[in-house]
Amino acid sequence: MSRMTRRRFMPVLAGAAVAAKASLPGQAFADEGPIKIGGIFPLTGAGSVFGNQNFQGVEIAVDLINDRGGLKGRKIALFKGDGHTPQAAISETNRLAAREGVRIFTGSSTSAVGMVASQEAERNGAFYWEGMAVANGFTERGFKNVFRVGLDAGGLGRPAPLYIAEALSGLLGKAPKDIAIAVIAEDSAFGVDVSSAAIAEAKTRGITVALHELYSAKTTDLSPLVLKLRSLKADAIVATQFINDAVLLQRQMKEMRYRPPAFIGTSAGHSTLSFAEAIGDDVNGIFSSSYPTDANPASLSAETKADRDEFLKRYQDKYKVVPAVQESLGFVVGMSLIRDIIGKAGSGEAAALREAALAADVPNGAYINGWGMKFDAKGQNTRAVGSVVQWQSRRMVSVFPAANKLADPIMVPLPAWGAR
Repeated sequence: MSRMTRRRFMPVLAGAAVAAKASLPGQAFADEGPIKIGGIFPLTGAGSVFGNQNFQGVEIAVDLINDRGGLKGRKIALFKGDGHTPQAAISETNRLAAREGVRIFTGSSTSAVGMVASQEAERNGAFYWEGMAVANGFTERGFKNVFRVGLDAGGLGRPAPLYIAEALSGLLGKAPKDIAIAVIAEDSAFGVDVSSAAIAEAKTRGITVALHELYSAKTTDLSPLVLKLRSLKADAIVATQFINDAVLLQRQMKEMRYRPPAFIGTSAGHSTLSFAEAIGDDVNGIFSSSYPTDANPASLSAETKADRDEFLKRYQDKYKVVPAVQESLGFVVGMSLIRDIIGKAGSGEAAALREAALAADVPNGAYINGWGMKFDAKGQNTRAVGSVVQWQSRRMVSVFPAANKLADPIMVPLPAWGAR
């Protein structure tokens, strides 16, 4: 959302937000009733694939903790807020604060939603816990009660060229200095920030960036881009896309009989089950620089292995599919917030939660994706680390780094269309 757009909403909502802040009691653990958490996710509209998967992961974490007795005898109540647009996210955050008394929020699947939802939570004197919004500016606003447990843009962009330099180049029979890549991205803050991080890392690794092209995610024709990529003959494509444009590009590449030696997405459209459902077996062999789907069991504590088993069983029982990146991330977001922040704070007040977050020192391997938790002064988790996954048999499998690796890469270079 632009600065001008934010200003347009602020005068209208400021009065309601201040009133909500003044009228809401704190959630001390001595109080009766559930501990309320508001989930602001795009549950309808263009971002609903990611939003629902994220929310479902958080929901499984809430169910698991409640079934284990809650926090000091108090159950967790998870409220839905459909932030399908930035305007809706503003409205839903204020609605849950004013009408439901919610003082703890989480979200949000996209940077556009996360930026404004966290802004409204801060204005309401509430606590906000972000999982998936990666825009670099998220932690640059000086907010006191806003924390990002997930990756920033660099955390998604850097693993792709790092993997190319350390592993993929050898599989392609070349040295990193002889590799040329094409970096393409949709033109929102997500695409710009992630692709810029990928380019910076590529240059430090001696990889040639032969193309950096941005386009609108709303486009219905990427054939001019495919023609450009085909003439370029890059060794690998690094792409930052949402689901619709990710599927469109693969389909038009197939129609135009263009196949790069390697294709690496950067989460989002390339790290969701909907991507595989849309293009079938052609998904196999595609990489994604991503939130980790899983971790090598040897790197996890016994408690975390139990959490992992419970998550997989509960998710499959409830939704009848094997969870992937967004679902796993949602579970980590929920567990870290409830168990390691709210559970340690002893209060639902933002000041106590902030203190607990700044004091958190959770070792790597404490969460099912291999992460730990330690925040810098701006509220960014320094123990959130990106990984590289590959689609194998229509499932995402971690191939890099070693702490997350579950299988060796396959299909390098990519086989012909229809032969995967």
